[in-house]
Amino acid sequence: MRFEQFKNFLPLSVFTVVQAAQPNIQLARWHKAGKLIRLKRGVYQFADGQVDEFSLAGYLYQPSYISLETALNNLGIIPDVSANVTSISPVTTKTIKTVKGTFIYSKISQRLYFGWQKIKDGAGIYYQIALPEKALLDWIYLRKISHLKGQRVDLSGLNRTMLKQFSRFFPGWVKGVIHEQFNR
Repeated sequence: MRFEQFKNFLPLSVFTVVQAAQPNIQLARWHKAGKLIRLKRGVYQFADGQVDEFSLAGYLYQPSYISLETALNNLGIIPDVSANVTSISPVTTKTIKTVKGTFIYSKISQRLYFGWQKIKDGAGIYYQIALPEKALLDWIYLRKISHLKGQRVDLSGLNRTMLKQFSRFFPGWVKGVIHEQFNR
């Protein structure tokens, strides 16, 4: 199959070897010719295709959702921009380096794997991102934040009821950090 036929046959910007239904050698040739970008073993992107980094994070490793510093910045809770895309997964901690950036996945227990919403990007690819309250709790828990005083965090837009409901599933010290912040 010629590349143009293949591209018309596969309407995805990012795809796996299985979805491509092409021999690996053919994909390797197109990659070498600069027509495909190899993101990781078995995952490719069309060289001229545009893919949102959040969608790419969800595609590279599943199950996962965007959280921690990436979500907090995206949601306007912290001003600091993360150099990497940070996500949560119930499976394992993992870092995937690609030509499109570095994607970091932090493991969280299955019982704490909740509190995200599904978003569709401009290319029609879905990704999952933490709700603001869950992103904050994930950040406190995984980054071992002992108090929010001195942190550059804007909590004004958070739903306190939801924050309290979500915090019930976290260890007591995380609830203590939240309680301390809102009961001064």
